Amino acid sequence: MERGLVGLKGGHQIYWYSFPKADFKNLAGAMAPPMARIRWLSFLFSPLFLKRAVSKIRPDLIHVFYAYQKLDNLILCRFKPLMVTVMGGDVLSDQSFHGRKKWLTKKMLEGADIITSKSNFLDKVLQEIGNYADKMRRVTWGVDTQKFSPGTDVQLLREQLKIQGDEVVLFSPRNCQPFYNQDLIIKAFAQHQSLHGTRKKAILLITGLFSEEPYAKRLKSLVTEQGLQEKVRFVGSIPHQEMPLYFNLADMMVAIPPSDGMPQSLYEAMACGTYPILGNLSQYQELIQDGVNGRLVKMGNVEVLREAIGWAADHPEHRKEAARINRKRILEVADKEAQDRLVNSIYDELLRKYAK
Repeated sequence: MERGLVGLKGGHQIYWYSFPKADFKNLAGAMAPPMARIRWLSFLFSPLFLKRAVSKIRPDLIHVFYAYQKLDNLILCRFKPLMVTVMGGDVLSDQSFHGRKKWLTKKMLEGADIITSKSNFLDKVLQEIGNYADKMRRVTWGVDTQKFSPGTDVQLLREQLKIQGDEVVLFSPRNCQPFYNQDLIIKAFAQHQSLHGTRKKAILLITGLFSEEPYAKRLKSLVTEQGLQEKVRFVGSIPHQEMPLYFNLADMMVAIPPSDGMPQSLYEAMACGTYPILGNLSQYQELIQDGVNGRLVKMGNVEVLREAIGWAADHPEHRKEAARINRKRILEVADKEAQDRLVNSIYDELLRKYAK
């Protein structure tokens, strides 16, 4: 939602379109009526309401976030000027880019005047899809480096979660879904805890738990099986404004999905000084060098992940130096203020190009 408001800083008026609903307070917008919000109807009728909204508002520019917007793509791809921000999952073949979604996403990309991506990896993905090099721009979107910064007082949160001051905190900030391999993280953490028959002083925080989903139930059962009830905290969905607290509380963050774009959570962790332990994906290698400012581990290997967790836990001075490197890197490539100015400069460029 914050990305959709960046234009306000450039003096632009923002309209939003949502189907079925979004809450952009104090902004004019358009939204489909309640009768059309039934899921199976929305797929068919959203393009009609979108076309009506565009005709009514007559925007000077449309910016689409996430290149697959179902049948809306057929309306949006013909609009000029059109700016499209790809997120990763929308253009990765092992996530959404296949079948009908692939065809519709390509229509959107072909119609776009500007396509923004967050990494060299996504640039390569886009170039494999089509000849988009001339309209691709690097926009990382960045993080608020004032809010996401080291040194935030987390004593109250520590007390709420019942975490002792000498316990190492491992944080898994991605969604609680099978895709993000939270079960492998728990297994690696369990091995870390039982290493050499000792009970290491460590806590694992897992976010985004939905207790009624089968995967979530499986995770809870796994925690019980491993005897980790006192060591694993399921912290639920964390409001974004509270994420700096969690990253400051955590000594390490871990994320091991099989594929990814360039996650905002990595920027946030690096900005706060949280030590990253990640799967060895090429996109992560653009920011993290194994053993220098984080750890990159073989995908799907619990033992290797356990080793990385233990190694990082045993080397606090290394984590401290990595935090310095990572903070500097984020200030260079992912500072939100600089990225907001960049986005508004692209808006202005497109508006000049299509000035009436």
